[in-house]
Amino acid sequence: MGESAVLPLTGYPSLRERIAERLREAILAGDLAAKARLKEPELARGLGVSRTPLREAIRQLEAEGLLTTVPRVGTFVSEVHARDAEETYAIRAVLEGLAARQAAENPDPSKAERLRDILSELARKTHDAQMYREAAGRFHELIFALSGNRRLQALNQSLNYQVNRLRALSLSAPRRPSVSLREHRQIAAAIVRGQGTDAERLTRAHVEGARVVIERRIRPGSTSGVRKRRKAHS
Repeated sequence: MGESAVLPLTGYPSLRERIAERLREAILAGDLAAKARLKEPELARGLGVSRTPLREAIRQLEAEGLLTTVPRVGTFVSEVHARDAEETYAIRAVLEGLAARQAAENPDPSKAERLRDILSELARKTHDAQMYREAAGRFHELIFALSGNRRLQALNQSLNYQVNRLRALSLSAPRRPSVSLREHRQIAAAIVRGQGTDAERLTRAHVEGARVVIERRIRPGSTSGVRKRRKAHS
């Protein structure tokens, strides 16, 4: 058998990565609430895996800040605090604002069509916060890609896990996806028009609005770490 008959392993997620993704999505969706304790035997049985890859996945999620292990006590879903949002979104506003400015100034002829496609997807998914969250993540990743700045993209990747969790909290607020869609359309329009200053300003305002929603929803002492509100920030 020649070498060409053997498929490379690259591109295939490991068992650890598949377990981590399943747990990560459960945390982002709220199925595993803040402060919930992870019981390894039950999780291993439920996932149909051994304890070794499960522990590897747990260590990965600890590194991402989604889980916290207390020695001799157990592993818990990390809480989200107002300071987390404040610090993360202060960085996010700078990075995404710069990316939007550079995307607007980039003469890439494909950007109008690519932004139009993702906006259409977002509009179809405002009824489902989880689906909208995933599409919103792709919207912001597209802006970084359109910036043409690879170092900026790498910095954004380092924040992805923290931002994804905070985004899930923001977009679970009533009517927030609709507000977000309107803001995304404004950002995209400024980018397509080549208005870098406006694109940066609108992006920073969008990030700040999301931060305010998050901080209003976080309340200590509740079982979920989230207080339901009747009206989202707009």
